[in-house]
Amino acid sequence: MTSNRRGHLVGLLRAEVARNRAVLVNAGSVMSTTLVTAGLGAAFWLVAARQFSPDAVGVASAAVAAMTLMGYLAMVGLGTLLMGELPRRQGHHRGLINAALIVSGAIGTALGLVFAIGAPVVSKELGALDENLQAIAIFALGVGLTAAVAVLDQSLVGLLRGGLQLTRNIVFSAVKLVILLVFGIVLSNPNGVWIYSAWIAGIAVSLLVLIRFYARREEEDLRPRLRMLGEMRRDAASHHIFNLSIRAPDLILPLIVVSLLSAEANANFYIAWMIGSFGFMVPVSLSSVLFAVGSGDPERLSDRYRLSVGISLVLGVLAVAIVMVAGGPILGLFGPTYEQNALTTLQILTLGVFPETIKAHFLSITRVERRIAQTMPLVIGGTVLEVAGAIAGALLVGLSGVAAGWLIAVCIEAAIMSRTVLRFLRLLPPRRFSLDPAAH
Repeated sequence: MTSNRRGHLVGLLRAEVARNRAVLVNAGSVMSTTLVTAGLGAAFWLVAARQFSPDAVGVASAAVAAMTLMGYLAMVGLGTLLMGELPRRQGHHRGLINAALIVSGAIGTALGLVFAIGAPVVSKELGALDENLQAIAIFALGVGLTAAVAVLDQSLVGLLRGGLQLTRNIVFSAVKLVILLVFGIVLSNPNGVWIYSAWIAGIAVSLLVLIRFYARREEEDLRPRLRMLGEMRRDAASHHIFNLSIRAPDLILPLIVVSLLSAEANANFYIAWMIGSFGFMVPVSLSSVLFAVGSGDPERLSDRYRLSVGISLVLGVLAVAIVMVAGGPILGLFGPTYEQNALTTLQILTLGVFPETIKAHFLSITRVERRIAQTMPLVIGGTVLEVAGAIAGALLVGLSGVAAGWLIAVCIEAAIMSRTVLRFLRLLPPRRFSLDPAAH
């Protein structure tokens, strides 16, 4: 390659980076958040697997999954609503965020109380949740905090303050790990409650990061804008159903495993899912930022999606290659039983990076075009398909069957959704869209 051609390619690359700087910087912060929290999260569960029994890890992972699921229920769509709304508003950013935090946190705490009391009736493996009043209160608080920080993180991405949510998540991940290490050293026979208590404590401490954000009020006051938020309730409701349909499968799967198989099987599944999800972080992070950026600047969205999908697929191939070659040793870090029982499950789950790339970008396009209502039947149908596939796989095959059933379902979804994504990649046909909801 001549020096002139090399210089020309370098120039094109620099120009592409400059044109997509906002996307790449904020996507980088989101991906860094996911990478750091996933890495420290892996360390968290590594410590749990080494210091706690498989049953305790299984119960705790199911409790964390339930906490996250209840937290998403409590968000009532406010996170993605504000992610799209805040870039278009000139003021009252903090007031809207505060209102959303109050609403989601209160709903989450109430849902946590109900779940902690009722879930053990359905599955005896979750009996630790209502062992005493303290256990019930801890779980309920955890759900409320989970809902609030999820809304907060998405709102910060909408404000293109990705660095702040990265810092909060680093603090959260580090603090919960340190607390778990202390629990493992100090306690003689710790159960699963101590594991998810460390998780909750990490969330609470991480909120201290927001002191500087709220100290710089500029011309805004901090009064919660509940009425203003209430005026957006219809949009929030559509986002809520849409979000639940998207996230429900991966949050429900651990509960399916612990209910249909065992707590020990769920420990294996949860570790495999956590490692496999490393591959999903790129398409999910990029598509999330594209929604925030695209809400304010839709004109160059097609170019940005081509770049995003390309990066996601290339890194997806790398992730699959690593798991296929080194999946066993990686699982072995958590203990020999995980390498023996979860390797096939991990390899199957990791293949999901390719259909998940299509699905993540499809959902982002749908949000930007404000076609959530029209797309809802497809998304809900996909959710039902994923859950049904996992249940069928658990009953027919066992642990690896859960992964296989989920993978088949998400591949079917991606095949249906690929037409919309390919339209953006190839611009065939060059369909125009408007951000005015009345136009759809």
